[in-house]
Amino acid sequence: MRLTDSPEFERVYRQGTAYRGRLFSVHAFPNEHGNPRLGLSVSRKVGNAVTRNAVRRRLREVFHSCISEIAGDMDLVVSARPAAAKATLEELREEFGKSLGRVGGQVERRSV
Repeated sequence: MRLTDSPEFERVYRQGTAYRGRLFSVHAFPNEHGNPRLGLSVSRKVGNAVTRNAVRRRLREVFHSCISEIAGDMDLVVSARPAAAKATLEELREEFGKSLGRVGGQVERRSV
């Protein structure tokens, strides 16, 4: 359920649709695997290694808690912003839900 290869990230960035929020940006693109996959990008601007890993864990938790809302064949790449380090789990969930609403609709329209 993870994107790991650089070409997969590039495909989502170049061909997908984007949502840019205060805490993170989300790029989405349909895949052929039949299940949603998540790729995370958390740069050093977010904080030290401990902080970045904490942000990654929380974003994965948000992804897994919202998996029922995600279309079954979508690759998502989430790029965290520095504000994500101080955000609560509820704030991350709220923004992730918003991003799914915007990006999901755009992906459906593009694939039709």
